[in-house]
Amino acid sequence: MRSNSRSNTVQLVNQSHLPAPPVASDRLLPIKETCSRVGLSASSVRAMERAELFPRSIPLTPTGSRVAWLESQVNAWIQQRARLAMQVGGAGRLKSPNPRGRAAQ
Repeated sequence: MRSNSRSNTVQLVNQSHLPAPPVASDRLLPIKETCSRVGLSASSVRAMERAELFPRSIPLTPTGSRVAWLESQVNAWIQQRARLAMQVGGAGRLKSPNPRGRAAQ
């Protein structure tokens, strides 16, 4: 079955919130380390998580005031973004919805 690049993009983006297979040496990454690895601010990571464009965090406290991400899921997200960038023309920018709902400039 043949599919166009737009449906492939949607499929890749929509799968980013699904859990990656567990890894024996998987560890939890706090928000600062997660942000450092992906090059995004904490508010962008949280907005993308709410929009299901980033892996879901794991609550570390009963209230959810402290959260972390599985290293394997963050690494899978990074690899997925790299593959997607190659599909859309290498150094081209990936089009994602603005997490803050602002109009593009």
